[in-house]
Amino acid sequence: MKKIPYIALFLLMLSQSFSYAQEKKEEDLFNRATKYFFQKKFEMAEVLFQEVIKKEPENALAYSYLGDIYLKKQQYDGALNLYLKAIDINPDIAENYFRLGQIYYFKKNADLALENFNKALVKDEKLKVTFYHIGLTHLMLLRNKEKTIENWETYIKLVPEDPQYDSIKRVIELLKDPKFQLPSADSKISIEEALLLGGSTLDSQDRTIENQKADHESKKSKDTIEDIYMDDDL
Repeated sequence: MKKIPYIALFLLMLSQSFSYAQEKKEEDLFNRATKYFFQKKFEMAEVLFQEVIKKEPENALAYSYLGDIYLKKQQYDGALNLYLKAIDINPDIAENYFRLGQIYYFKKNADLALENFNKALVKDEKLKVTFYHIGLTHLMLLRNKEKTIENWETYIKLVPEDPQYDSIKRVIELLKDPKFQLPSADSKISIEEALLLGGSTLDSQDRTIENQKADHESKKSKDTIEDIYMDDDL
């Protein structure tokens, strides 16, 4: 009878050892997935993140990373569902709302884009690039010069070191010109062409935005005003 406690102790240690090994395996799987993600091996990362979600259905970051991959592939509805799931698990990650704002922008839903960009700022006021996207939404989808100016002036005031500073400032000055008229949504002249005719443009630049909470990175390298701050390499 005296041996029973030792057997129970042995079984307890064995159970804890197995549990630790299982947790370590799941952690390694997530780390491998994020490693492939930042190496831009998105197909491999996608498969591993799906496995992580099967094993850890409450892993908000796995849904968020997988959403980034779907967004990269322009599978907007799939990305949307993944970000919503991530928010359902952890509603405090600002970047997920920011991504939702981007998706709704691409889907040309200005109201929901602005709603989610503003939620991102409420969650993390340090996500300053959001002001650029708010201004962009007002410009490209709503043709609202005043709101574009307001948000872009806020942005360059907060981020004067941005490589686009001078270009954004020139566009703001042009938008302030009462003689400058934005083309209507159904016009054959794009906003980029209208700005160019007015003497302003935004040049392509490389830059990096750090997502400190989710450890996401995104580079910007685009040719049009609409794409400059849209994620190229998520």
